[in-house]
Amino acid sequence: MTHFSELTIDKYLAGELGHDAALSLRAHAAECARCGDALEDALAVKAAFVPPAVPLWRRARVMYTAPIALAAALALVVVWPWPRSDAEVTRSKGTSIVGCYVSHRDTVRRGALHETVMPGDQIELVTTTTEPVWFAAISDDGAGVRSVYMPATFIAPARDRLAPSAIDLDATLGREVVTGVFCPLPFDAFALDPAHPPAGCTTDHFELTKVAR
Repeated sequence: MTHFSELTIDKYLAGELGHDAALSLRAHAAECARCGDALEDALAVKAAFVPPAVPLWRRARVMYTAPIALAAALALVVVWPWPRSDAEVTRSKGTSIVGCYVSHRDTVRRGALHETVMPGDQIELVTTTTEPVWFAAISDDGAGVRSVYMPATFIAPARDRLAPSAIDLDATLGREVVTGVFCPLPFDAFALDPAHPPAGCTTDHFELTKVAR
């Protein structure tokens, strides 16, 4: 039996293998104990060394010139559990979820499933997954323009994992749908239709309603 090399596994984790090659690796690892253990070890190492993102509210505190007591109060407000609607409670039972934090002027809040925002606000993506996956975020705005907010990136299983960077919202007003795509294999987010993800992938989304300042 031919086994996969460490280089091939590294390329798989970096998303550099083609779809067929990645599928072949996963299928072989499921049947071969040696390669399955090697893949699991590589996934564990990669998960352990994924650097934590710095939340918007922590970045904001560095820039604030208000008294320390005010900054501390802001931090308490931000990390306090956000009230959830019935829809959000039901949604949280899924295995892969995408959400966001919204930064508006000097405040940061956890975004709801249907969130009102303004041009110039920032959003920071947050994911919850129970398995290691490749994740991408794709936006369809009120003008019908599709954008990739985050290309396919390997993420380890975690609750409320922050994306590494924030997104500045442009001046296009109206309803915007941000779809998170979660796949077991690498994929091209720029060529993907969120309504028809590849086989084996799941999606989740939230909506933004952008209004004028």
